[in-house]
Amino acid sequence: MRALAFWGVCPDTGPACFSGRTPPCTCSSTRPSGHKRSTRSSLQQQPGPPKQPGSKAYQPEGPAAAVASLDWDGDWDESSPPSASQDQKQPWDKGFFAPVQQSAQNKPLKINRDLLLYRARLSRNAAFRASTGKEKAKRQKDSEAALRKVLVMDPTDGRAYVTLGKLLLQQKRIEEARKLYDDGAAATGGLNEYIWQAWAYLEAKQNNVGQARKLFDAALVANGEHAASWHGWGLLEKRQGNFRKARDLWMKGIKATRSKPNPYLYQALALMAAELKYTEEAREWFMEGTKTLLGAQSHAIWHAWAGMEAEQGDPTVVRYLYRRCLEANPRSRFTYLSWGLFEKKQGSTDNAKALLRQGHQLNPRDPAIVQAWALLEAEGGNLGKARELLEKGSQMDPWHVPIWQAWGVLEFRSGNIDRARALFQEGVWADPVSKDVAQVFQAWAVLEQRHGTIQLARELFKCAVKADPQSQISWASWALLEEEQGLYQRASELRSFSLQEQTTFVAPLKLGTQPDDPLLTSVFKQIGEWITKVEEGRTKAMSRARPRALQHLKKEDEMFWDTEPASRQPPPLLDLKEAQDYHDKPLVLPNIVDKTRFKGKPRGPRRQ
Repeated sequence: MRALAFWGVCPDTGPACFSGRTPPCTCSSTRPSGHKRSTRSSLQQQPGPPKQPGSKAYQPEGPAAAVASLDWDGDWDESSPPSASQDQKQPWDKGFFAPVQQSAQNKPLKINRDLLLYRARLSRNAAFRASTGKEKAKRQKDSEAALRKVLVMDPTDGRAYVTLGKLLLQQKRIEEARKLYDDGAAATGGLNEYIWQAWAYLEAKQNNVGQARKLFDAALVANGEHAASWHGWGLLEKRQGNFRKARDLWMKGIKATRSKPNPYLYQALALMAAELKYTEEAREWFMEGTKTLLGAQSHAIWHAWAGMEAEQGDPTVVRYLYRRCLEANPRSRFTYLSWGLFEKKQGSTDNAKALLRQGHQLNPRDPAIVQAWALLEAEGGNLGKARELLEKGSQMDPWHVPIWQAWGVLEFRSGNIDRARALFQEGVWADPVSKDVAQVFQAWAVLEQRHGTIQLARELFKCAVKADPQSQISWASWALLEEEQGLYQRASELRSFSLQEQTTFVAPLKLGTQPDDPLLTSVFKQIGEWITKVEEGRTKAMSRARPRALQHLKKEDEMFWDTEPASRQPPPLLDLKEAQDYHDKPLVLPNIVDKTRFKGKPRGPRRQ
């Protein structure tokens, strides 16, 4: 049993009595002097105020009025019941937090919290698609107000903590989000795995690896079947270079969630296999992930599979998989961007423009799509349209560094030197501590080099390699500058520094993505034997470059894996004819109806 399972356990009141904060736990006054408080955790629940001698528990004389309006502000209706005595209306008796010993029937109806959460979710999603910064800020403010009202209504509702914490993280209010998660874990008694996992994600984003591991462990102690915790912990270990640990975590997650398979665990293993150059293993993991009910509806796993196949160079398969992405999520901004860039590489400029144009219409606040579209217009000679798009993208997200870099390079190539310098300066101010700013410094240095300000160019190259020491283009451009000045020894030293800063990934010996667990090994052995049997029946005319898993993409028998192994029948073979027919037809994008643009107040879920 993990050590976190014993954190803060009090012999008098049990696991709910945490004693890691001050004042000490309420049982300290009744225990002898030898009773010690647990100090192993800083993630504890703050105990309530000590009970005053002679005080009486709150006992309402009548039932509280049911709340059925979204405009409820957290106070009881003092007009009901009319027979309530005035001596009970103390200052501490007002508000929702006062009657601690109230029964469950006196709490606000759950439908009211659900409606507020629904409204907060609508406002948060509308903030992503807002066309102006002012509208985005207003939507986020409305969402935060609704979520805080939910916390007033019921401080133990974990959904409000998680959603509000994500909103604060998006606004870079890190300390507020951390404190919110701490309060949420305390209010729920440490039994809500979603709060622990969201807190762990926050710490991982802040590079607090040790704290993130503890929080992921706490989430799994609360619920061992929480797939998001297994997935997030594995990604954390993979970023730290612990590939074997990441693989084991994902495999344990698949085993723990066998009753309800999660496609993201399969996707993570497939991406690791692709990174380790085990292409066939990656295809098998992608196939298994898309066989699950959630995997078939997840655009993320289809998108990842399409990205891997794009590197293999089969456009028929790639376009087929991207179409499956849009079938799963017609608004996926990642799919429109990556598919548009793929069509651009294939030379299909019209298809690329159509994809990026519709992606921008469905995601008007996404600067990456606007930047890719502007670069495509610039390469086609339409500089006016490219400038218009880049200016629009900079207004959408002024902190998006690549927008400023692309716009500066466009003006530099057009001969507008002063304008290019001003845009490069804006890019540096947008996010001076990110690695993306190295591209701005490099482009600015090349500009100064072309116009004879060598010393300034050297300083800008120095800033570029400090921002991103692994930027090869910055080191190479700096070395070329020194060679043009006749300093060949200095150029050689810079190339040596560049090699020293590069990190080469070395795959661990004999590390695959197949399970080491004996129970899982038997299961995947049966799957492998079945795949081998199907592969033997393939026609010799089918190209070996196409993924063998793709022949099973159209199988819709969801009960196949629920039957006994002896009664399983292999699905019919698919010879990729549908994918080839789609490849030969012109690009047709799905029609999207924007249901978020409603009139009046949004209607919440119907009451059952």
